[in-house]
Amino acid sequence: MIKCNPHKTDLGPMVEAGRAHEHWCVADNYRTRLMAPGQPVLFWVSSHPRRGIWGAGQLAGTPVPGPQWKISTNITLFDEPILASDIRSIEELSMLEVFRSPQQSNPSWIDASAWEIVRTLLPD
Repeated sequence: MIKCNPHKTDLGPMVEAGRAHEHWCVADNYRTRLMAPGQPVLFWVSSHPRRGIWGAGQLAGTPVPGPQWKISTNITLFDEPILASDIRSIEELSMLEVFRSPQQSNPSWIDASAWEIVRTLLPD
């Protein structure tokens, strides 16, 4: 999961384009090193009245090291976000990392069992 804080990254151009930016900052950690092209990725918008999952797609590349590591993505935004309140109301998803540790840097983690449930919430 890639998180976007709209107080730091303008959502307007992404919403107009129907797509998230292609490149996102990620932490220099073991999670980033597990990222690979073709893996699914969710787009979480934080610090917003309608926070939640705003899009989904795939990783488009491998992490690029540097002073600020980056990952390429191909994320399409949904017509309507899946709100955090709706996600949290599902018992199996109530302990997602974005709820337990919202300050955690990108990427955030979703385990396989939670991913199977989240997939059922995604628009066709």
